[in-house]
Amino acid sequence: MSKYHFKPGETLKLLEPGDLGLVYTSLQRLEINGATVSVKSGGNELCLVVIEGEVSYRFKDRSGVAGLGDMLYLPIESAIDLTNGPAIVIRYGAPCKRQTSFAHIAFKDVDADERHKVYGKVESGTRRDVWNFIDESFDSSRLLMGICYGAPGGWTAWPPHEHGVKREEVYIYFNMDDGFALQCVYEDMQNPDAIALVQNGHLIAIPSGYHPNVGCPKTGIRYVYCMVSTTAEDRKFMDLHTQAIYGDKLE
Repeated sequence: MSKYHFKPGETLKLLEPGDLGLVYTSLQRLEINGATVSVKSGGNELCLVVIEGEVSYRFKDRSGVAGLGDMLYLPIESAIDLTNGPAIVIRYGAPCKRQTSFAHIAFKDVDADERHKVYGKVESGTRRDVWNFIDESFDSSRLLMGICYGAPGGWTAWPPHEHGVKREEVYIYFNMDDGFALQCVYEDMQNPDAIALVQNGHLIAIPSGYHPNVGCPKTGIRYVYCMVSTTAEDRKFMDLHTQAIYGDKLE
């Protein structure tokens, strides 16, 4: 197991940035099964993502139910209660120095508007759907959050690209049944940092480097991406650098 690759049981405790080989991103897997789980944000803006089941929540005077693929954004110095289930929720955090607003971002809403984008080509095996939940227009400080579904047997994050010193990234894989995928992380193709077989609930931390991936023919690859900007308020989704031998822009 490389320092970049974590299995579900290894993410049940709160992983601070240093545990992930990162500088800003923290993460924890929350398993909700009846009992109330309280999540406090402290000095971090948080995004909670439902990767299995559905969960009931209460934030101040607001309550609701978040289902598969929904995201709950929490501002600093706030708290939310999660209950019912069964559900699996991933808690992402990044330091923040200003007030923002709570939001329940439903998958069905993102799927219905321009935040749902399609990249790649069927003929090159790179077609994928990307749902940008927290993009440049959303009032967050460092977080950029979304979901990517690759076609069965297809590649995503193609052509290989990297974010340099501007952003670190975490992938959590979900909703793949008993399928699997391969995730690469490298600066130098002759000495890759990670080539990992990933399944539901696995985590890959990407402090830097190119990070293409491919899903098996049964289900394809499906994951939540969390990008965290190293400079607060600098959140340009397409500010990246592709590996020149494979192309100069994302397909």
